[in-house]
Amino acid sequence: MADPYAAVKAHFEQVAGVTVSAGRGAQGLKVGPKMFAMFAKGELLLKLPPARVEALIAAGHGLAYDPGTGTVMKTYVLIPAAREGSWIELCEEAAAAATG
Repeated sequence: MADPYAAVKAHFEQVAGVTVSAGRGAQGLKVGPKMFAMFAKGELLLKLPPARVEALIAAGHGLAYDPGTGTVMKTYVLIPAAREGSWIELCEEAAAAATG
């Protein structure tokens, strides 16, 4: 089975200050200690400001994220595999939000 995140990982392996966590535990992208993107069952989970999360959901580009607690997390948005073409750009946006 092909890695759905291969392009994202390859891109961010070349970005200074970003760590690609692909081993045990949480898999995703970090800037310093801050995880800004997580690989979740073939989809991409991003940490962004609440207003941006709302905008992505309203535009139909993302889905609200509930980690199973019954409460939607306002700073996380799930980007489905159907939108894979926008993953790198959205990850760059999330990295910028994480650093500043």
